Amino acid sequence: MTQIDQLYNPESGLYDMEGLELIGYAALQNGIIIHVQTTNREIDWDIKSHRAEECKIVLQHAENVMHKKYPNFKGSYLEDTYTLKNEGAVTGTLKIGYYGPYSLNDDELELLRNLNKSLVFIGGAALFIVIVLGVVIARTVSEPITNVIDVAQRIAGGEYGVQAEKRSPVVETDKMIESINEMSKALEMEEKQKRQITSDVAHELRTPLTNLQSHMEAMIDGVWEATTDRLESCHGEILRLVGIVEQLKELYDLENRKQTLDKSKFEFWDLCKAVFRDFEIMAKEEQINLFMIMPEATPVYADFYRLKQCMVNLISNALAYTPMGGHISVEYRSRGKQIQIIVSDSGIGIPEEELPHLFDRFYRVDKSRSKKTGGMGIGLSITKAIIENHGGNIFAESQKGFGAVFTIILPQ
Repeated sequence: MTQIDQLYNPESGLYDMEGLELIGYAALQNGIIIHVQTTNREIDWDIKSHRAEECKIVLQHAENVMHKKYPNFKGSYLEDTYTLKNEGAVTGTLKIGYYGPYSLNDDELELLRNLNKSLVFIGGAALFIVIVLGVVIARTVSEPITNVIDVAQRIAGGEYGVQAEKRSPVVETDKMIESINEMSKALEMEEKQKRQITSDVAHELRTPLTNLQSHMEAMIDGVWEATTDRLESCHGEILRLVGIVEQLKELYDLENRKQTLDKSKFEFWDLCKAVFRDFEIMAKEEQINLFMIMPEATPVYADFYRLKQCMVNLISNALAYTPMGGHISVEYRSRGKQIQIIVSDSGIGIPEEELPHLFDRFYRVDKSRSKKTGGMGIGLSITKAIIENHGGNIFAESQKGFGAVFTIILPQ
């Protein structure tokens, strides 16, 4: 419409006819039919008057194209009327005719075809990529889970210690794999401990039973006379058997929380003094000095006799491993809501590789199994169970040749 406005001559009040024809023919090529009429009707130019046959062909082509593209398309010839103006004054009207409500020319139709082809290609490529990525992601996620299932089944079948080797980029799955591996290691360790416990219990029971058997058979066969000394020896072995069984029962009850603690508030200084009194003669014979490093107030809320049992176990061990002229100290520290009881000695120390197993049942650093240097190997296990029943913790630190330090942590 702007181009037609520029063809208007204000002096003559007419439009340039040659320009109108050029614009009209160009518009016809795009399926548009124009009709220009001045207000004084001196110019009434209509492309249908000059190119009637071509107009029919153009409109028919537009209709065919739309029906071919959209078979159910309902269209017809439409005309829109616009007002032509020059410097604000109305100069005439412009009618634009077309096949509507919309239509596509050949160039637009070709562009649409190309776009559709491109979209189909892009959609197909995207679908292929999604499928490939889906398969890769599914395998990445499922393979570790399948591996974990396989490992779990092997563990259920008794293959303790087997590990899941696949790792996963998914954090939750990776944690699950770590948990399964840790569980497998724990079960393997527990199985080894069970076998070791069975072996150790058998060893502890075998010696007194063998002694009893040999003594009794000798007396029954008349080889030995059933004297008081020999009967007392047999009685001693029986008491040793009873002691082993009672200690095992005590450890079982402590670890399974079947014993109720008789807690009360008392001064740890009094408890430690009583323990030192029990070991006073032994320490004097070995020329070992016993020290208490404590403040004026040493409050503890615990089971007096159970905590005393722990101190007896620790100090008896320290005495067994401390050479003549050495020292053993017990220190009390208050740390906010916790107290620390530290038992240290100047003994031979504990090899670093032995520390993680120190509180295991029947475990002894000295493999000779002598009563002096190891007893049954159950004392520290009982000590740990008692401390944990109090809601506390115990751990050991040592270097071979530099003594050992046992630290008990209890809640205030």
